[in-house]
Amino acid sequence: MTNTDPNNFYFDRKNYFLRFIPHENHNNLTNGDENSQSTINSISRNIRHALEYFVDDLRRDRNKTIERFLNESTLNDIFRSLAQLLLNDDDRICGNSAYIIGSTVEFELGLKRFLTIFSQDRTANTVDIIRVLCQLLTHSDSECAMNAAGTLGTICGSKEGRDLILNHACISQMVINTSELLSSTNPWISSNAALVLARITVEELGCQAVLTHSKHREILNKILVALDVSDPGRSTNAAFAIGRLIEGDEGKKIFIADCGQYKLFDALLLMLEINEEKGVNKNACYALSCLCTTQFGFQLCLQYLNTFHRILLAIETIVSSIDHETVWFALMCLRTIVQYDGANEHICHSKTVTEKLIQIRANWMNDKDIQDEARILWYMIHRNIKPERPKIDECLNNSANISWNITVHSWNNEELQFRIILNDQVVGQTDKTNYQLKDLQPNTSYYLQIQYITPQGENVRSDPVVFRTDDELPPPVNNLHVERTTMTAVRIAWDPPDLTACNSLRGYQTYLNDEEFECTTDCEVTIGALSASTTYQIDICAVSNKGKGPRAAINVTTASAGDCNPAPPTFSVIGRREIHIKWQPPDVIAGRLTRYELFCNRRSIYSGTAQEYHATMLKSDTEYSMEVTAITNEGRFRSKPAKARTLKDEFSSAHRHSLYEPSSYSPPRTRRTDTISSLFSTGLNTTSSKASSSSSSSLAGRRLFKESIGTSASRNTDMTIVHSIQLKSENTSNTRVYQQLQKVFNLVHLNLSKNEIHSDIEPNLYQ
Repeated sequence: MTNTDPNNFYFDRKNYFLRFIPHENHNNLTNGDENSQSTINSISRNIRHALEYFVDDLRRDRNKTIERFLNESTLNDIFRSLAQLLLNDDDRICGNSAYIIGSTVEFELGLKRFLTIFSQDRTANTVDIIRVLCQLLTHSDSECAMNAAGTLGTICGSKEGRDLILNHACISQMVINTSELLSSTNPWISSNAALVLARITVEELGCQAVLTHSKHREILNKILVALDVSDPGRSTNAAFAIGRLIEGDEGKKIFIADCGQYKLFDALLLMLEINEEKGVNKNACYALSCLCTTQFGFQLCLQYLNTFHRILLAIETIVSSIDHETVWFALMCLRTIVQYDGANEHICHSKTVTEKLIQIRANWMNDKDIQDEARILWYMIHRNIKPERPKIDECLNNSANISWNITVHSWNNEELQFRIILNDQVVGQTDKTNYQLKDLQPNTSYYLQIQYITPQGENVRSDPVVFRTDDELPPPVNNLHVERTTMTAVRIAWDPPDLTACNSLRGYQTYLNDEEFECTTDCEVTIGALSASTTYQIDICAVSNKGKGPRAAINVTTASAGDCNPAPPTFSVIGRREIHIKWQPPDVIAGRLTRYELFCNRRSIYSGTAQEYHATMLKSDTEYSMEVTAITNEGRFRSKPAKARTLKDEFSSAHRHSLYEPSSYSPPRTRRTDTISSLFSTGLNTTSSKASSSSSSSLAGRRLFKESIGTSASRNTDMTIVHSIQLKSENTSNTRVYQQLQKVFNLVHLNLSKNEIHSDIEPNLYQ
């Protein structure tokens, strides 16, 4: 019955589709009349031939045959008849019917019509095809079992087909029947059975149907054994099924408890090391990636570290494959693993992953899927690479310039972003390798980290680098002012600056006309050795460990010589015979003041440190001239005179001598020939006698008398002690004259020897 004409199909010559349409006699097949057996045999021959023709056309050209079949107006009836034939005891009829149904549902329109007939529009007389196919899995005829498994696997290829099967009452039996076929020696049967399990586990309901099955230990061990690479088709589908089953932590725990994790890793390693079967490689990568979808699965890998490293090395080899899907699955597996902390060191254990990715970037330049997966893996690998510690290029009091080296390169010349983290706070982000930190606090410690920002997110932070900002330059001093000036020195004082931002004040530097003068820790300074009546610029700046702060300046003019003289004294009390005198120190004291000296009519009447004096025993209605002298270590500075007149005396008739009143008494006049000796002898005998002595003695005595008077008058300003005396009324006699002359003689000799004069001299000497 083989058709040798490639352009002549049986459906055109035989129109065998009509043979599947039921006749009226079909209703009497089970009525038990005597002609029923012959009718069944007759129908069986027609159906047998139609099935043979249909299968032959499918093998010749599946697409044309299915297209013609789906265009038949009686398609629904034919489908129902084919489903009925699955119950036939003839293995060939049963097997061919399953083959035709499986081939039809491989097409989208065929699957849609199948689901409509056997799910949505199903009637009471419609065969439960899912149950029938499930039963055929245990058929003794291998072809029937193979076609049944293939048909179920095809139906499970769509979401609607999986829902139909997974919600069927026989799903539990189907799982156990399918797992039994995994150990079949027929590779087509075992492969189709593994396909059914792989496709039903696409849905979570399918995974639960396996994991919660009453015989899940037996089923899972059979699936694990099916990873044997001796049957590539079976191991490929089994690996996918295992991947789906262990994607969640619950599935991992059940699978490891039932099968043991070492068996899984050993089986996956063998699958990954088989370079001839690309399908085996990629599904093994998929199963491993599903295992590592959670931290629990990744920890399982680390428990078999040596085997895990061998698995990663095998995946790195697969990355260099020329098969598109294999490369993609290998990249996807590595990307899934590298997401965990510490995984980077295992991924890069062989130190060739980065080189392999660079090769992929060049070899698969036009493949967007591979480029995207490799790009993600690239950045995730470098995300777990810790950046180098940043460098502090320059550190100031409130800013710092930092830089860093790039330890990760971008993919396809994309710009990397760098995040700057200061004291665990993000302070900036840049695409450059340097940055300036601003608004820092002076003399403060900071710790700095760098973090790469890639298109895939953040990487780990660098180790922190600790730095301390410089101390801030101190601000200028406050309230710079002059406290005192002299002709040769000035004293400058100031208030300290605000040092809240400066913690290392060392002192203050003074400048005299822009030249450094002195550094002090006090808030004042005295500058000497200056010139009188000269203006100087004095600058003060605070000094810290950082350096010298800004200057504060002031101009100072030293005093002139006139400024060192006291002001004329003042009179607070003026009486008839007394005056109270006061005075003030000079505006500028030249040197160190020692005392004051007060003069009345050019006669010193007081010497001391007080600034007032009460003069008594004065003459009424008399004008007196007062002067004060400030005496320092640099000289004597005399004020201008101030005049004051005492009040008139109401008792003017009674004559009273004043302490400072000139005497009206005149000494006795002697001839030139008289001598001091004769004057003395005359005073002893009589006041009218004349003594005769030598002319030389008389002349010497007269000269001595004049010199003593002249000396006393010229040295009145040097007197330091003044004693007031009261002279008696003018009633002279020879005895009184003698006594006065003797006293004058003694005073003259005393002053000549001591170079000073006593204060109790006659008043007329101070006029």
